[in-house]
Amino acid sequence: MRIPGLSAFYRALHLVGWNALFLVAGLALVGVVGEAYFRLRVPFMESDIPYAWSPTVGGLFVPNAEVRHTNGLDFWTISRTNSLGFPDREPVSPERAAASCHIAMIGDSYVAALEVPIADKFQVRLEELAARELRHLDVTTSAFGVNGTGQVNQLAYYDEFARHLRPALIVLVFVNNDFMNNAPILDGLHRGVEPDRLKNVSATRGADGSITLRPPWPGAAVPIAVAPPPPRHTRAIDRLIGISPFATWLDAKGRASFPDDADPELLAQVALLSQRSPNLAALLDGWRPTTREGINDPFHQAQDLPAVYEDALDFTGFALDQFKTRADRDGAALVILSTHYMGTRGDLGFDHLAALAEARGIPVIDYNDYVLRQGAEPRRDATWVHDGHWNAAGHQWAAEALLEYLKQNQEICTMRKRPTVPPPRPSWLTDYESSIAAGEPAARAVFDIYLRENTVTYLKSPCRAADVQAKFFLHVVPEDVEDLPAGRRQYGFDNLDFRYGEIAALVFGGMCITKRPLPDYPIARIRTGQFTPGEGQIWKAEFPVPAVRDEAAARSAPGGPAR
Repeated sequence: MRIPGLSAFYRALHLVGWNALFLVAGLALVGVVGEAYFRLRVPFMESDIPYAWSPTVGGLFVPNAEVRHTNGLDFWTISRTNSLGFPDREPVSPERAAASCHIAMIGDSYVAALEVPIADKFQVRLEELAARELRHLDVTTSAFGVNGTGQVNQLAYYDEFARHLRPALIVLVFVNNDFMNNAPILDGLHRGVEPDRLKNVSATRGADGSITLRPPWPGAAVPIAVAPPPPRHTRAIDRLIGISPFATWLDAKGRASFPDDADPELLAQVALLSQRSPNLAALLDGWRPTTREGINDPFHQAQDLPAVYEDALDFTGFALDQFKTRADRDGAALVILSTHYMGTRGDLGFDHLAALAEARGIPVIDYNDYVLRQGAEPRRDATWVHDGHWNAAGHQWAAEALLEYLKQNQEICTMRKRPTVPPPRPSWLTDYESSIAAGEPAARAVFDIYLRENTVTYLKSPCRAADVQAKFFLHVVPEDVEDLPAGRRQYGFDNLDFRYGEIAALVFGGMCITKRPLPDYPIARIRTGQFTPGEGQIWKAEFPVPAVRDEAAARSAPGGPAR
């Protein structure tokens, strides 16, 4: 029996089936082609930015390390850090810097500039421009920048590194998020960590209202404990993003095109801090941020700032005071380079900065205005499409803006003031002297190796960056094998291998120094040196350790020396 219309239904179903098949096949083909394209085009899938930590400075990049950085859409940059832990060329010697018109750039990710090769960075471009157009000034430059820092955090970069180069000019590169990074409450909320336990040099306000510097928190970061937010993706999608360049690109594109509207975890953290003290409650009263990325927005959008933002302006003013005091003391000029995200006069963010700078007699170079005068649009032409950091053209304009300022103020180089006080002893030199005060080294090889209490110190002078690129091995042989962790007893020694920079370590003034704590158990011998994986040892030293054992015993004995 033929049912009317049934054959037409089957024909339609057949047609839909074939169309669906073609659609699935087409999508699969797009996926295969897209995956093949990105595997061939993309040199790497994820950023690999090795960070170190110093007890006097806070966060740095690992010295002499390869850095890979990408946003998954615009750039895939491979560069190296120098021996100080900054992504720049090796700094000139202090003698060469003092004899030249040295300019020290200090800032955050705009100075680190991981998005472009070192040759394209604005400090390099400025040096090249000055060599052609201001040759008589003999300009040299260096850059000290680490992502996610403000001027309060960056004071340590000047004190520990830049000051010893005797710069004629200090350039503070100011970005819109610097107000936030300078203030411990906003910075802590942005990172989701306790504001009094920040990993960089920070500042704190006392009961009398005064602001003082606070050293980096020495322990692990402590999150502001609230219920965690739901995951962004399922576990399966996260795995796919981890192995597929095409899926990684799609995820990055989605995040760039459709940012999250709100962050419930942030709101919960604000509420938690508000309950801790009357002062915090007053600072945070009535402020309800939506996302961590939007914490900066009120500086540019609100005529009447919430109390916590007025507090952040106070901390920024404190940081500028500190830099001005250091510049005056050391005979250097000080200038602020305001980036395009600060806008220009009439923009609330720029006006906040200009007022703080004018009150302290610090000139401000308006980068946004300079780019506009070149007939370009800063946020379109100076940055990457999906990333607000400068592209190569943006760095070139920054160099040109600084060159213009230098041409108009050549007395910065030709009429330098003498410092009012001698420079302080840098921490690396203090570490060096405390190490050699222990007497002769326990071993001499490529490095001199000192033992002091329960620490082994490696020293080399003169030293080059190439001397610390190979991995160090440190094998500790105990007096009693039972003191070893269970997994190491079969080998008879503890393996404490490390790379230079994993522990606080510097190369400065032609000297390399790094320290490594030793286990607390009695030690019989130490074997150490450097090696290249797959190629073998470069050098080796082996020596007994009576000094460590004897000092530890003396400290634990009744009536032993107090520490």
